[in-house]
Amino acid sequence: MYYNKTPIELDCGLHYFKETLNSKWKLMLVYYISEGYKRPSELQRAIPNADRRVLAKQLTELTLHGFITKEIYNSKIQKVEYSLTKLGINLLPLIYAIERWGQKHQLDLEDGLKKDPKLKNIVLNYNKIKTL
Repeated sequence: MYYNKTPIELDCGLHYFKETLNSKWKLMLVYYISEGYKRPSELQRAIPNADRRVLAKQLTELTLHGFITKEIYNSKIQKVEYSLTKLGINLLPLIYAIERWGQKHQLDLEDGLKKDPKLKNIVLNYNKIKTL
């Protein structure tokens, strides 16, 4: 298992946010769970570009950090469902605000992304942009 060798400073709210929610898919996972996507396969379909193992790891971390809960149903076929905790529900207004900010500054952000040499495969598909 990987352990962070650099000391983690938790002296302001941004540090807490970064340590618990800084990843590629966590905010989207919280959003989609709030929209009714409960099962891992549903979340995978909602975020098709995400690797299944990465989503599973990030769902585990969201559970450990108290944003979601994991319910395991023992039936003939094991069923897993995720739901938001109070902490996850309280995060939703921030997710909506970030989405609105991204929409408002979309053209400027696109210009910056196009100039980034490590981002060669950007696909801009305005028809698929979903407003939260």
